[in-house]
Amino acid sequence: MEYALVLLWFAVFQALAFVALPLAARLFPRFPDRGAAFALPVALVVVTTVGYWVGHVAFGRWTAVVGVAALAGLSGLVLWTDRSLGRDGDARSENLLLARAYAETMIVFAVAFAFLVAVRSVDPGIYPGGGEKFLDFGILKSLLRADALPPGDMWWAGDHVLYYYGGHLAAGLLAHLTGTEAQFAYNLALSGFYAALVTAAYGLAGAMADARGTSRRTAGTLGAFFVGFAANLVIAVTGVIWLLPDSTAQGVADWVAKPIAESSSGELVTRGLDSFGYWGPSRVIPETINEFPLFSFLNGDLHAHMVSTPFLLLVAALGYSYYRSGPGAVRRRRVLAFGVLPVVVGFIGLVNVWSFPTGLGVVWLAVLFSPGDPMALFPGVSADSSAETVADGRGANGGGAAADLAGLSLRGETRRIAGAFAATGVVAVVAIAWAAPFVFGILLRSAGNRSIAVLPDPASAVGLLLVHGTFLAVFAAYLWPRARAAFDVDPARFGVLAAALAGFAWLLNYPVVALVVPLLVVGWLLLRTVGDGGTVADGTDAEGVGYETVLLVAGAGLVTLVEFVYVQDSAATGRFNTVFKVYMQVWVLWATAAGTALASSVAPSGPSEWTLPGVGIDRSEVMVGFAAVLVVSTGLYGAMALGGHFTADQHRTDDPTLDGKAFVEDYHPDEAAAIAWLDDREGQPHIVSPPGHDVYAWSSPASSLTGLPTVVGWVYHEGIYRGHDTAEARAEEVDVVYTGSWADRAERLRRYDVEYVYVGPQARERYDDEDLRFSQYPGVEVAFREDGVVVYRVHQSKL
Repeated sequence: MEYALVLLWFAVFQALAFVALPLAARLFPRFPDRGAAFALPVALVVVTTVGYWVGHVAFGRWTAVVGVAALAGLSGLVLWTDRSLGRDGDARSENLLLARAYAETMIVFAVAFAFLVAVRSVDPGIYPGGGEKFLDFGILKSLLRADALPPGDMWWAGDHVLYYYGGHLAAGLLAHLTGTEAQFAYNLALSGFYAALVTAAYGLAGAMADARGTSRRTAGTLGAFFVGFAANLVIAVTGVIWLLPDSTAQGVADWVAKPIAESSSGELVTRGLDSFGYWGPSRVIPETINEFPLFSFLNGDLHAHMVSTPFLLLVAALGYSYYRSGPGAVRRRRVLAFGVLPVVVGFIGLVNVWSFPTGLGVVWLAVLFSPGDPMALFPGVSADSSAETVADGRGANGGGAAADLAGLSLRGETRRIAGAFAATGVVAVVAIAWAAPFVFGILLRSAGNRSIAVLPDPASAVGLLLVHGTFLAVFAAYLWPRARAAFDVDPARFGVLAAALAGFAWLLNYPVVALVVPLLVVGWLLLRTVGDGGTVADGTDAEGVGYETVLLVAGAGLVTLVEFVYVQDSAATGRFNTVFKVYMQVWVLWATAAGTALASSVAPSGPSEWTLPGVGIDRSEVMVGFAAVLVVSTGLYGAMALGGHFTADQHRTDDPTLDGKAFVEDYHPDEAAAIAWLDDREGQPHIVSPPGHDVYAWSSPASSLTGLPTVVGWVYHEGIYRGHDTAEARAEEVDVVYTGSWADRAERLRRYDVEYVYVGPQARERYDDEDLRFSQYPGVEVAFREDGVVVYRVHQSKL
């Protein structure tokens, strides 16, 4: 085990966070930890953004140093201009608070970091099956070989990647800073991103709870648990079913699994927990992927949908900072909306394009529901009192919530919604400008394979409840007493309405209408009427809702949206990819909000007090039991998956290690030496190897594990971004290199500037031995030979 490397990376992460503390404190002054939980994401955004722009001129270790210098400069500027961080008595008190907060978040980060390092150390392999590790590692290696951005495409020699590579760039800059080889940096960066996600959830959930007078540590711990360790309800439901007598259990299991029979979760439910595998619960709704963070990080891809998660929470936290700024703080709101948020939203688009619209959506909701008129963000426009929100705890009309709802000005609401859209439009334009080279040089070049489609096969009620049931239960328990108090809801009438809505959803065959849409609507109405609290119809005070409900609405909107609209792309059929990428974002937003909501629900006092008749158990005790059931239910997957992970025979060496390529020696010993020899080559010489027609299999290893560009690697993946006909045509060109006449071979070798020809087991399986004797041709000689693998050097001047 490389303990020194682990300590080095932990120290670098903490050093970056420490340097960014003044900047974080300026961005999050009303957070109880002054933004310490977001110091590392802030640091990574600054360092990577600077490295991204400078890297288009030249890229290397010094680029990372320039990024760190820029971060230090920004923090130094904050220290110079912010008197609250100076040396007088009040400043010393503030600095002491910041130091304590930093220490607390360091502990949270350390626990999460150590946890994932342990997970990766027993299965560090960057193997091709079951994920995108070959793609992710290949991009990382290409970056570390690059002398300028964008990096070359290891599967398409002669061109740069057509993929969002911001997360890989951040990992590459960290590798440069620490001088770490890529096979170790891969797993250490993955552990750092996971720890940053968990820490960010802890900080944001705690900040939202603190503003509502709830224990921030309880909320932060629950938020961190739901984000970093909790899973969906597949394991819990399966376990409960199979506690029944076998004859009954099988019938119940078949009934539950029928709507999801085509998924691996459906198979798990019908067969019982004896057939458990960590992969199964990540596929619930048929023809979609329903991952959650623990599964994704356990699986171990350094992939965009995972790396982007801490930065999505950074966007949410900045939205919360805007939300809490108050109507009078126009200058601060402008700086956040038009100065800071575009940089982070642009960065998140570079990391994961799928998160870009979500980031904008969170910005829109934060602006929409925050105090003050959104139109006042624009110079020369005065605030309009009719567009004020109630997030500051006052009823919009000075009376009850029901009166506020009836009295909301149509003009004011229209102005507010339009103003939020206008402000978000500015954020979008500036964000695109910040990521302009990526947008125009990469994204738009590959966008022709995508289109918007509508009305996919809807998810069943069983599928939605298994995937989202934990959060739906938490939010229902949180919103119901508040809505009942605010709107004077009659339970009998509510029951009739709920039954009617369920019947309507059944007729439409869209369960989302009954399960998710009501939360969206009720959350929206409470935000626009009671807000953080106010006076209800009977004259008593009501506990309102806050930014956790904004995140609730955001997630509910996403879940509802993908039931009706999706992106059709060439990566997969139907809405497979859309649900995959969107549901991960929903999980992160909802898990953080659920931490705050559940902490508020278990608090000793709440919006209404009641006791279970006949047993004398009061509301808070019931909710503590409810929280305990949810924690245990969602924690079962982690207990089972990790138990298998640390005991099963996987792609790993006998001793723990973070070397992602260590498995090659054991599982592909005939190619290990040749791949290592190629990896030692300087620069980015082009190679040619057999086309990778078999994706998620051991194909194109010579390019994927070295970052050396091959003429064509995984053909299907390249077809996604360059067109499948184009990719297949290049694969045929490679076949000519291995089978054509010498004249045809030489012409292709010149065309693609090939320096090395790789002849390994796949080439010998696919082509005749006589065709593979390249040294018989002029200008070609053996450069490496071992274990049946030959690498030929091509002298272009002699062809």
